[in-house]
Formats: sequence, C-alpha cells, structure tokens
Amino acid sequence: MPIQKTACWLAAPLLAGLVACSDSNDTFNPNPPPAPEPGPTFSAEVRRTEFGIPHVKADDWGGLGYGIGYAYAQDNFCVTMREVIFSIGRSAELLGEEEGNVNDDLLFTYLTGPRDEFEREFIDNLPQRVKDLNEGYVAGFNRYLEETGVENLPEGDLGCRGEDWVFPINATDLFLLQRRQALRGSSGNGTFSSAILATEGPDSSSATAVGSFDEEEVRRAFRQVGRSLRDPEQGSNAMAAGRDMTQTGSGLLLGNPHQPWFGEGAWYEAHLTIPGEVDVAGAVLHGFPYVGIGFNKDVAWTHTVSIANRYSLYELQLNPEDPLQYFYDGELRDIVPVEVTVQSKQADGTLVDVTKTFYDSQFGPIVNFASVDPLLGGWPLITGTILAFKDANLETGLRGSDQWLAKAAAGNLDEYLDAISALGNPVFHEIVADRNGEAFYGDISAIPFIDQAKIDSCLTPLIGRLLAQGTTNVLLTLDGSTSSCEWGVDPEAPEGSGLFGPSALPQLRTFDYVGNSNNSYWLSDANNPLTGFPTTMGPVGYEGLQQFLRTRIGHITVEERRQATDGFDDSPLFNNENLKAFMYQNRVYGAELNIADVLSICQDPAAATVQDACDVLQSWDLKVELDSRGAQVWKEFWSVIRRERGNSFQNVVDSDEFWLVDFDPADPLNTPAGIDASLQVNRDLVINALAEAKQRLADNNVALDARWGDIQYLVRNNENVPIHGGQGTLGIYGAISSRLSNGGYINPTSGNSYIQIVTWDESECPIADVILVPSQSTDPDSPHFADQTRLYSNKEWVRFPFCEDDIQANQIGETLVLEGS
Repeated sequence: MPIQKTACWLAAPLLAGLVACSDSNDTFNPNPPPAPEPGPTFSAEVRRTEFGIPHVKADDWGGLGYGIGYAYAQDNFCVTMREVIFSIGRSAELLGEEEGNVNDDLLFTYLTGPRDEFEREFIDNLPQRVKDLNEGYVAGFNRYLEETGVENLPEGDLGCRGEDWVFPINATDLFLLQRRQALRGSSGNGTFSSAILATEGPDSSSATAVGSFDEEEVRRAFRQVGRSLRDPEQGSNAMAAGRDMTQTGSGLLLGNPHQPWFGEGAWYEAHLTIPGEVDVAGAVLHGFPYVGIGFNKDVAWTHTVSIANRYSLYELQLNPEDPLQYFYDGELRDIVPVEVTVQSKQADGTLVDVTKTFYDSQFGPIVNFASVDPLLGGWPLITGTILAFKDANLETGLRGSDQWLAKAAAGNLDEYLDAISALGNPVFHEIVADRNGEAFYGDISAIPFIDQAKIDSCLTPLIGRLLAQGTTNVLLTLDGSTSSCEWGVDPEAPEGSGLFGPSALPQLRTFDYVGNSNNSYWLSDANNPLTGFPTTMGPVGYEGLQQFLRTRIGHITVEERRQATDGFDDSPLFNNENLKAFMYQNRVYGAELNIADVLSICQDPAAATVQDACDVLQSWDLKVELDSRGAQVWKEFWSVIRRERGNSFQNVVDSDEFWLVDFDPADPLNTPAGIDASLQVNRDLVINALAEAKQRLADNNVALDARWGDIQYLVRNNENVPIHGGQGTLGIYGAISSRLSNGGYINPTSGNSYIQIVTWDESECPIADVILVPSQSTDPDSPHFADQTRLYSNKEWVRFPFCEDDIQANQIGETLVLEGS
C-alpha cells in the first residue's frame, strides 16, 4: 500500500546521496541496473500579497504547476488529500465506512475503469502543457508534504495531522479528482449515481408485475424523479455590462458563483504567470491548477450552473429468452456485466472486499430509480423494459483541461469564443466582458444533439412521456431499439460526441448587458430574449416559463441602475463601485412582492395566534442585512409556501390559485405577484405558514425579532463572524445557503463564495475587486483562516494586485523561490 512506502519516500528526495532506503536483505550487486532517466525539473517563484493570495511565476507549465501546487498545499493540503482518496475509490478503505463512502468508491471505480486504461485513453491524449501543469502541481503538492511531515499537517475540522490516509499523490490521482468534478452534473448527480448503483441485474420475480400498473401511480413516481434532480439551493449569479451600460465605456463583469465553501467544489484565489504566454488571476477549484473564474489583462469571465440536458435515457426492449440481451436495429446486443471490487476498513481495522456488479450497454450503464420510488425498480421494469443512461460528459474533461488554459490566454472576446468552441465546459453558462466594452452570454457546453424532431419520433410512449413531462424535457427517454434515435451529428462538434456544435447553442454578444441566475438562456438580456431553441437547452425557466425570484430581482435592479433609480449612484449606468452596491443590496424580493398581502391577512381574527410574528414582519426592513430583524420569520414562512404550492423542479411557486396576478410571459420580471387574499384557502395557508414558522423558530430557540447577524454566522476559532445575505429562493440576489438549527442559521455551507468585479481603464492593469467569503486557508492556525470572511461581513473588498508594481506594493513576507524535481 502507498502508505507503507511513505517513510522511505519522505526521505529520498531531500537526502538523495546521503540516505538509502533499504531492508536488511540488501546485498552488493556487481552489475547494478542502469540509472533511471532523470525526471522533470521544476522552478517557480511564489509571492503572496495581502489576505494570502499567491502570485506564481514560472518559465514553463511544469514550473507553474509546481508553484501553485506548493502554495495551495500550504493553505489547504488536507482538503485535496481527502478528495483524492474519494476520487480514486479508496475512501472506505482508508477512512472506514463512517467517514468514507463505499458506494462512491464502487461507482467511480466503475466509471473510470481500470487505472491503466484511464491513463492510456485519457491522460495520454491530453495536450503536453496540460500534462506538464498537472505533473508540476503534484510535485509541488507532494513537496509540501515532504517538508512538513504528516505529524505537522494542519488540525481542525478539515485537517489531517497524523492521519494514516495521507500519502504522496501522482498525476493520475489528480486527473481522477478533476474528472469526478466534471461528472457532478451527470453520472455523479445523486439521482443518477443512485440509479446506477440500484441496478441489481435480472430479477425473474419482477416479471409478474409487467403490464399491471396504475399510470397515475407511475406518473407520481416519475414526478419524484424530477424533484430529486434539482437542488433548489444550488446556483450562481453573473452579470456582464458592455460599453452602453457602463459609465466608462469599458466592459464590467460581476462573477458571483454560489459554490460550496469548503471541500469539493470550493474556491482558492491565485495569480498564475508564464511571461509572454499566460497571465491570469482569479479563483481555482481545490485540486485544480486552472483558473476557473477569473480575468487577465483584457478579458474577464464567470459561470453559472446551467440545467440544460447533459444525458438521456434509452429504453431497451429485452430478449424474452435472455434478459441480458436487447434488440437494436433488429439484432440482439449483449448487456455486459462488469464486476468491481473495492476494500472497506471495518471497525477493528481489518479490510474486507466489497464487490458490486454493474451492467453495460452500448449506451452506458443500466439504471433504475428504485431509490426514488420502489415502483421504478426491477429488471425488467413494469413496462417489460429496462433503462440505460448515456452521459455527455464522460469525455468533456479531456477537452476541458486545455480549454481552461486557452481561455486564460485570450486577448479579446473573439479569442475567448475560439477557446470555448472546443465544448470542454460540462455544465456552465459562460458570461464574459472585455476591455473593448463587449459583453457575452452563451451556454456553450456539452448538450446532446436531441432536437425536437428526434424528441417527437423517439420519445418512448409511457416512461419517455411521463419523465419528459415531469422534468420539462431535461430527462428524455429515447427508443434504444433503433439507430435512428442515437444522438445527432453536428459537424462543428467533436467527432463522435453526439453534441450540438457551438453555433447551434444559445448565445448573445452585445454592447448592452447580459445576466444569468441559473434559469435558462431565455432572458439573458431581459430586453432581448433568446428564443427558438429546444427545451433540452434550458428546461428550467424555459422560454415563456416563470423565472426564479433571484433571476427577476437581478434583471429588475439592472433596469433600475439604467435609470439611476436604485439609490446607488445619482448617475445612470454601472461602474465598479455601484456594482458592489448592487451585489450587496440584500433585498428580499419575494417579500417585496407579497408582504402587503400577508400583513393584510394578519388583520384577520383567525391570525390572533400569530400576531407577534405579524408585528415583527410589519417592522422588518425587507432585507437580510446584519441589523435586519424579522428575516427569519419570512424565511421559514416562505419555505412552507414553497412546500405547499411550489414546483420543485422549476423551483418556483406556480399555483394559479395562490397568486393575485398570475404569470404573464409578456411581463416575466413583474409576474406573478401578490397573494390572492380573496380566497379563504390562501388566507388559511398564510396563517398556518406563519404559525409553522413561529413554531420552528421557537423549537430552535430563535427569537422572532432577533438581529440577523446574531443568528446567521460562521464560527471561526470560537469567533462568530456574522454573515449577511440569505436563501436565494426568497428572491435574494446575494444567496447564502444555511439551515435552521439550535440558535439560528449557524455555519452556512455555500452561497456567495468567490465574488469578483472586474473592469478596465486606460492603463494595462485590470481593476479587480474580489472577496473569497470563507477565506483562503482551512488551517485554523493560518492568519488567512477568517480574514476575508470578516471583510465580507463588513461589506468590504480586496483589490486584487495584478500588475508588477501593485504586487510589490502589497507583498507580504519574502519571495519564495522553489526548485525541485
């Protein structure tokens, strides 16, 4: 096991020539084997500026990776170390089943296949600069471990001091971590990973159920699948203003991803430079040597999660004589069992083998949704068929690795668009601004070529129809018995990918503005809607459908800024200062729409038992500022409304009975609005929701009028750092995801994470104001464990030093020169 080799490995690189690693049986060999070829050497310079931001400079890609790998490890070694062991399928073996996850290990071992195949088919085909960058990253990461020693690694909730699961990693481990991240929106999505794991192979007992089912029960079960696909708290905001929407005539970008604050998917700030080749700054994901959201001298970019289709199901007609065969173009194809074995550590420290058999078709793994509803399990299903899952993102990572580097080097919007045409983006809307005053939106990502004609001809009659209805076509079930239902071919797309090419995807290039808050492409510019695309490209908030409250307040505030009616600035249009105010406005738009009707219902004699909650709402400022009082009542109240009247897949309240003004596709930003208080059912609902909100808060010892900053906070070294912002589903642009527990909304887990506002003036230096809400380091002993968290709490920003004079002026500590192999 690698851990057994650690002690020897730790000594050898630093003490080569002075220490030999041997055992007592070594004897002199008069004919020693030839010396191994020397490995790559790495060189980098690392300087840190205020708040711990590393600025890494190197002469080549390997050196750049070496510098950022080392600097990152100084702050967060244990985070990526832990993620590596999950990504390589060894979490249960090394952590045990309580901390590890044996099902995850089985799934990702299966999806990856044998390690040598992954290296041959994936890593060997990567561009050399990508391989060099990652090899360097691993070498720098491992150097930190070598110098620090396991016994001196950080402690704390995310620490790993003295742990026996720490070991030096290699580049394959790192690429597996990156691939796992790329699959989060498809095979790694909880619904689909559970569906792959739930498949147990042919079951003769299920055949008795074939044909005997209630369609309404099946419809209900498939609606549950739709609900399970969506995390209503996940999301991001982005806005890019072109020259016609800025006071300076330069482009201006707001990036506001709502990523996890810690662990997988969290951000780390960095600046990476190879003189003459790349000079890019922004945020990298843990375990990634690429800037994901960032800026260079001339271009700035960000992303929001797109809920476009990334997969499809295929319904397979089974051979009645052999349930491991299915029909395809009149011939029989085999379903191939694939056995995977991982190890799991037991309570007594012993290791046991855990084996699972997966089943492969030509489309991908066989799946069933028994974990969502038992009615959807079995082999065959109640329809006498089975389902296979085809994932568009299995190869996206191969394209995406180099795409990040090409984006980083883009000198203008045209070059950026050339970079993203490779379709290496797995799940994101792209929002871009450049120095010349252009703005761009595009869902230039991996979307299967399934047009409306194919939906009409290939959707299967029961499963296909019901799943499509329940998910606005995001989950399509196509006929797997004919080649005519395979994904289409677009000559612009990568060969064999079955994806739409970039020109076919929704996009808008403008001098005005674009914005997205995780709805579809439709209202990327609310004044110039994009239309005519298949539902698969934007099922959530599709053309003519109700939009999220967060989407609506974003576009409404842009229009208020256009007219200078927002109170941020007397002059119309955006600059970087009033865009900061836009970001931190903390309005609760859902309350603005509905508070008057709630307070009217509060006058009903039946509301006497909730009068104290009504009084708090009457005095509330309709915001989630630190000093706001009453936001907690609205938060819990609205969650009841959403539970009772919400569409969990579209993530909106879409009841025609509830709203006073129903949704109007011609006025999507202002409708629906108000509560129809003329209906007794709505009056009862409001009063009951207030009563439940009041009880929830009482059960958790939260006063109805408690100050928001006293009940929503992040604990850092026994300091409660107040956190402004709140749940995005309330219509709060600056979203914070936190759950009620004893004492309040303690230790939010995601939401506003890395935020950047970038623009340009006549100088060569971009102007970037940023904040990393959870701060740079997960080491409780680091000065950068909570420093930016406090800045965020105070609505302050970090001016990111980009040009040399600014880096020198803000440098903290000595320059670190790294040399190694």
